[in-house]
Amino acid sequence: MQPKVSMVISCYNKVKYISDMLDSVVNQKWDNIEVILINDGSSDGTRDVISRYAEKLTSRGYQVIIVDQENQGVAAAVRNGLKLVTGEFVCMPDCDDLLHEEYVSSMVNALDQFPDVNCVVCDEVRNRWDAGFAPNINNSEMTLVSNHDQNLLTKYLMKKLTTSVAVILFRASLITKLRLIDHFIIQLSNTQEEQLWLPILASESSIIYLRKTLYTYIVRKDSIITSQTDMKTIYQYAETRCQLSQNMLRSCIDSSEKIDFYSKIISLNKYELILRRIRRNLHLKSYEKYNIDQYVKAVNDSDLLPSKLNEKFVEKVGFSVAFYAVSNYLMSYSPGKKDTLTVIHKAKGRLIAYGAGFVAKSTLEDFIKCSIIPNEVWDIKAKQDDHLFGIRLVKPDFDSLTKDDTAIIFMYGNKDVEFKLRETECNVFYFQDVINDLSAKYFPELIVSSDE
Repeated sequence: MQPKVSMVISCYNKVKYISDMLDSVVNQKWDNIEVILINDGSSDGTRDVISRYAEKLTSRGYQVIIVDQENQGVAAAVRNGLKLVTGEFVCMPDCDDLLHEEYVSSMVNALDQFPDVNCVVCDEVRNRWDAGFAPNINNSEMTLVSNHDQNLLTKYLMKKLTTSVAVILFRASLITKLRLIDHFIIQLSNTQEEQLWLPILASESSIIYLRKTLYTYIVRKDSIITSQTDMKTIYQYAETRCQLSQNMLRSCIDSSEKIDFYSKIISLNKYELILRRIRRNLHLKSYEKYNIDQYVKAVNDSDLLPSKLNEKFVEKVGFSVAFYAVSNYLMSYSPGKKDTLTVIHKAKGRLIAYGAGFVAKSTLEDFIKCSIIPNEVWDIKAKQDDHLFGIRLVKPDFDSLTKDDTAIIFMYGNKDVEFKLRETECNVFYFQDVINDLSAKYFPELIVSSDE
């Protein structure tokens, strides 16, 4: 018999979207699932949808547990759901996203192949609210990723790993081993992410990375990210995340030296989070310089770098370039030069930025500061006379690309877009590769030798 998988789903006022999620649960290619639905005081009809789907889920052969509670926030809902887990494995998808039909089966099968490993992570695709779809299956490849000396924890804190717990499936034994329920913080109730990632990355010696796109995370107009449009809300959110991470570290790290190091990284990344939110809301640009200065001050005060950052220079080349340089140094990471700058500057054809969403709003202006100026920005929602940072937005035209053109993908791992671009003869880069080369060019003192 298949081992039981407990699926904990926190639900709050998602009446428009929860049906699609629950349909994707029903369609799982796994027959032994315990669906734990925590209704966190919904007032919009979400509870009615849950009631209707209870029969569907039961008919599918799943166990269904529904808990109604007063609104306490997602952290309390997840904690209360974890208390009810009886399965051998646990996953926690969001109630307004989508699962591939092999979301459960592929990750359980991965863990079956590594009985001494407790956690597997799959790939995700991020879509805007108007373009949601279940991801296409892609060829899988499993990698056992070492977490030697908690290097994955450092990467997570430096925002180099995904922050969503929805892409994790872990053995339920970790709930007791890591005392997840006991250490859950519900007073800072805006997130459950750090409460699971930090204990796991602080304790586990390795994690399975399944290169299989099994989860679709849909960014919606009413999500936490898109609703942060004023500085008070952004500051409050960033400070809360900072406090939450620091509190969690104290419960899962027993070295005062490491706690001090990680706490400094968390403080630095508070400003990175603030600046990302500012850049996604272009009407808040007047706050950018102040927060860049605060970031530079925090970096210099930390004494983590071999030299001090210069505020004017960081502003000149762009925050994202400086942030990548600092992050790579603190992670002792050498990304390797991909020579993107030579290709871009020698290209005879067009330079195209693909994507005008959050990533482009956060980083494209820094590319321009470094003299990487696209001729066009391609975006599926482009309208006539639309511009981003003074560059014309146009709808994608893959057939127009030639070997003289170069495209930079301003998205996180959108395999469909990458595949279409690579079918053409043009040069294709992800924005991260270009930023890494820029950071090495402008901050050579922070380059980590590849043999270290």
